[in-house]
Amino acid sequence: MHAHGHAEQSKNPGGKGKRLLGALALNVGITVAQVVGGLVSGSLSLLADAAHNASDAASLGISYAAWRISKRKPDRRRTFGYARAETVGALINLTTLFVIAIYLAYEAVSRLLDPPQVGGWTMVIVGAIAFVEDAISAWLLWKDRGSLNIKSAFLHMFADTLATVGVIVGGVLILLYDIAWVDPLITAAISVYIFIHAWHEIRKAIAVLMESAPKDFDYERLEAELRGMEGVKDVHHLHVWQPDEERIALEAHVAVTESDLAAADALRRRIQQRLRENFGVEHATLQLEPADAIRHDRSLVGQG
Repeated sequence: MHAHGHAEQSKNPGGKGKRLLGALALNVGITVAQVVGGLVSGSLSLLADAAHNASDAASLGISYAAWRISKRKPDRRRTFGYARAETVGALINLTTLFVIAIYLAYEAVSRLLDPPQVGGWTMVIVGAIAFVEDAISAWLLWKDRGSLNIKSAFLHMFADTLATVGVIVGGVLILLYDIAWVDPLITAAISVYIFIHAWHEIRKAIAVLMESAPKDFDYERLEAELRGMEGVKDVHHLHVWQPDEERIALEAHVAVTESDLAAADALRRRIQQRLRENFGVEHATLQLEPADAIRHDRSLVGQG
């Protein structure tokens, strides 16, 4: 007997798309301003932050497109729905970030060996503009940070706000002390930040695409708790994974002592409720089997 606990996809507030578009427009503006400022001043750190903001703008654009796509209902080809479009987009963006980080590190080392003249005032002015726009972008995404995808974008904006502070500080130091090597040093720091941040986030995307259980999911506790329920003799073929960034799914064979169909169905509902309340599992497929009729080869049952 199969039981399906279908969770409704979270309904996005009406203003979520507008907030994503607002943050996207601001990041495009930041990118243009920093590219112009970086070319005029010769500041590599401004161009580095512009590249990062351009990737953020692309990420926001993909997040918006994925948000629209994820609203589609499952069809005969995408029977699980379209929610993983966001994860695929994130994987593409994060891979691009690695390339950007490596390129910026190379340019930073080159300029540390031969520091160019940099316009400090341009760095300060453009950095201050970028700081305001980054802060507003982070504020726009604050309300929707309950979503892992949006929270990731929010953290990008927050970190970018801190990065623009670094650009401003670098410009001030150049103006006060004429320290030309400050600019490539800040660029190197930004490249390291991008690499670390991309590495941290890409692991999450890969975990979802590999259908892994959440990192902190207590598999052993779940297994023990199910086996301890009245009417359950054993649990096997137990699999836990994430269909997308926000949901947890489970499938299992449950050996039950109940022979009455109505009693077995009531037990199945209790199991699903326990899974929702104690483990956050919103989609559970359970195959109930009479305990005295089990013929499974236990050596073939995966336990991880």
